Amino acid sequence: METSKMEALYSKLYDKYNKIKTKKFTELDELNRDQEVKFVNYVSATEELVEHLKKENERLQSQVDELRSEVASVRVSKDEQCAEYQKLWMEESQKNKALSEEIVRLQKLQHENTFGSKEYRNHRQLSTPGSTQITSRELYDSSNRRVTRSSKRRRCSVNETGEAAPHASGQDDAMQKESIKDLHTETLSFKAVENVQGAYLPECCRRLTDKSGGDVNVEDVSSCLFQALVEYLVGMKFSVNQSEGISISAEHQSSGYSFSLTWVKKADGNEEELLYNVLSLGTFERVAPQWMKEVIMFSTSMCPIFFERVSRVVKSFS
Repeated sequence: METSKMEALYSKLYDKYNKIKTKKFTELDELNRDQEVKFVNYVSATEELVEHLKKENERLQSQVDELRSEVASVRVSKDEQCAEYQKLWMEESQKNKALSEEIVRLQKLQHENTFGSKEYRNHRQLSTPGSTQITSRELYDSSNRRVTRSSKRRRCSVNETGEAAPHASGQDDAMQKESIKDLHTETLSFKAVENVQGAYLPECCRRLTDKSGGDVNVEDVSSCLFQALVEYLVGMKFSVNQSEGISISAEHQSSGYSFSLTWVKKADGNEEELLYNVLSLGTFERVAPQWMKEVIMFSTSMCPIFFERVSRVVKSFS
């Protein structure tokens, strides 16, 4: 009895064990299948991602190659531009050097011309209307002395050769009259110059006469305080030319830029205008605005604006 009970109990336990074992194996199989599916999905996703990354890497590599080639071409272009700029810089340096030498030569020539004209004016000894009569008398006496010496030389020549010159006295009279006429013409021309100076030049720029000893002391216009003040304000050198009307020449020495301003009267004659002409652009030839290269006519009231624009360009590129 007891043995049969034990066998029945063992049989129940074994069946229960088999059921539990089967259930566990079934659960493990299902879990393994799920893990296998997940692993397969993971592998496929990984393969797709790797393929995508390969393609992206190839695309980026091609972009890098293109950028490298572009950088190389840009570098070559910049090197060529740098070489061109260096060449232009050397050319501009040579031009500036030649221009500086030309400016020095012209300044020296201008100084020599100014000094020569000053000596010429001192030699003429003509300044103000108050000393005109004295100077004319002195020149007339010197002319008479020259005519007398010429007559004496002619008479000596006649005596040495033994031949007579019946018309010699007539020639002497004609030469004397011609000398007096030339002196009178010179005196009138210097009076006209003095009238022009009195009309257009300030008191400090006019010629001065020393009446104490009868000599004439002519002061150069370049030493005028008024002109020096204007040069300090504008930063340019000025000179006055009265050969064909009243004209002022201005020069910026460091750049070589120079121009002239000429006084021009309107048709009605009531108002004057200024005519701008560029003489040389110097180193501003490449950078100067268009209006600096043209001929401009403007009224005297526009002078401040004109010089303001000129100063702005000079300061910007100097």
